[in-house]
Amino acid sequence: MARKRRKQRITRIRIVTAAALGILLAAAVLIGVFRIRSVEIIGSERHSMEEIKNNLIYDFWTENTLYFSWKYRNSTEDTRTPYLESIQAKLLSPGKVRLIVKEKQLLGYVQYAGENVYFDKNGTTLEITQEVYGDVPLVSGISMEQPVLYQKIPIENTAQLSAMLKITDLLVKAKFIPDNVSFDENLNITLTVGGIMMKLGQNNCLEEKVANLVTIYQSIQGQSGTLNMEGFTGKENISFQAAGSEDAADVAGDGGDETGSSGDGTENGGAGTGDGAEAGGEGSQDGAEGGNEGSQDGAEGGNEGGGDGTGSGDNAGDGGESGEDTVSGETTGVSAFMVFDSSGTLRYDAHVVNGQVVDANGTPIDGCYVNENGNVMDAYWNEIDPATGQLAQ
Repeated sequence: MARKRRKQRITRIRIVTAAALGILLAAAVLIGVFRIRSVEIIGSERHSMEEIKNNLIYDFWTENTLYFSWKYRNSTEDTRTPYLESIQAKLLSPGKVRLIVKEKQLLGYVQYAGENVYFDKNGTTLEITQEVYGDVPLVSGISMEQPVLYQKIPIENTAQLSAMLKITDLLVKAKFIPDNVSFDENLNITLTVGGIMMKLGQNNCLEEKVANLVTIYQSIQGQSGTLNMEGFTGKENISFQAAGSEDAADVAGDGGDETGSSGDGTENGGAGTGDGAEAGGEGSQDGAEGGNEGSQDGAEGGNEGGGDGTGSGDNAGDGGESGEDTVSGETTGVSAFMVFDSSGTLRYDAHVVNGQVVDANGTPIDGCYVNENGNVMDAYWNEIDPATGQLAQ
């Protein structure tokens, strides 16, 4: 009986020992074979592969490909890489992993002590460097203390910080990057692009202001002067005063899409425009009369301009054609206006082609359609007159 018990005990010891050896062997394989020897990183532009590897692979566990690919199996953030918005890992082989990363977007930068301080949408300092990135705007007129990397940019005036984040976000989304965004002591915003100053006023109706100036800039690009938008809320006329001129001409607003210029965008002193807006004297699309009137329909007057440029009444357009932009008779109304699509995104490049609301690439915009009155209804039930790009109600 005792011999049988001793034999059973020896058998159990052998089983436990074999199991332990098996576990140790498996652990050795996992540690020795599934060890990161190569990392492939996709999506990093501003940060080096070595920097990202050193931040994410730092101890016994993160050096293991199985654990590493499990830890970052979903797109996630990591406090060790505050410059990355998301990280996702994929196991390619026992010794190789692939990292797909997304860097946090830069909105703009301010200059401090000879260096460029870049910030994101939350106002967090992402980079302090002498390098200049051309796809974000420079902001000046900001009072700040010494910045600290990955901390909130130290601007005491919260209203100024809020305005700075809002205007830079709108400009980056619109892909309109000025040479400078400046603030004065009253927090009035001025954009500078080449020889053009765009005065936006304070932090109100900035969405409407940016959307309109993007369109207007195409007609004044290359000139020098001041675009006045301080009091603009979406309907008022916008005036542009050329450098050296004492008079300002309306370039957009409630009365039309462009004024003070001929049908092809060239100026003719006080002559009217092919877009049916006022500049100096009154312009008319329907044959209005006046000393400085312009018309495509054969308006009468001493300095009439019509059709595709400036000229006399003999060159006026025929039969009441619309002064808005057209493309082979298919496009209706102004070349671009603002709408909200079904996702709630403000689109700046909407226009009507063959009775359909499309973007600049001709792709239909979801949630927008042309109603029975010929006006555009967007996803937020705004009714927009495509002839002017302004609200019809």
